[in-house]
Amino acid sequence: MQPLDIMVAPISKEQTKLESCDVEPGVSNNQNDGQILGSAILKPILVYDGDCSFCKFWVSRWQKLTPHEVKFTPYQHLPEVYYGVKRQEFKKSVYLITHYRRLRGAAAVFEVLALGGNDFWNKLYYNIVLADVLFEAGYRFVASNRDFCFWVTKLFYKDARKFGKHSEGR
Repeated sequence: MQPLDIMVAPISKEQTKLESCDVEPGVSNNQNDGQILGSAILKPILVYDGDCSFCKFWVSRWQKLTPHEVKFTPYQHLPEVYYGVKRQEFKKSVYLITHYRRLRGAAAVFEVLALGGNDFWNKLYYNIVLADVLFEAGYRFVASNRDFCFWVTKLFYKDARKFGKHSEGR
């Protein structure tokens, strides 16, 4: 973990979708409250709950899809605030942080899959009316019921059993 002196304003609901920021990486812009974005980010970073067995299982699968495209980091290894996202927010959802945007929830997951070559879910998310709303609701259900979802995952994926019995603390 490297110390960071770069801060970005907290993410809004509108930023769960793909959004370009109107500042260039490493450049301050007074119209954006002095945001300095990601000059330190060389590739996207997916931040997840490293204490959650369900999360660790799915991250291990995504790592195989994107071995060179995405860095995966548990929020427990990060400072209290990382690129404008507080630890409390990382406990609720995965975040994908790039040099020009932050995604969370289903949008972050689908972008990781797209970086691995499967853009099917991203196309649905962004092109079908209300698909984003439904996918985010589904993501919130899963995030709120990780123990149950991990139990179901273990029914269908034998290799999930090596990741633990449940998502600790959930």
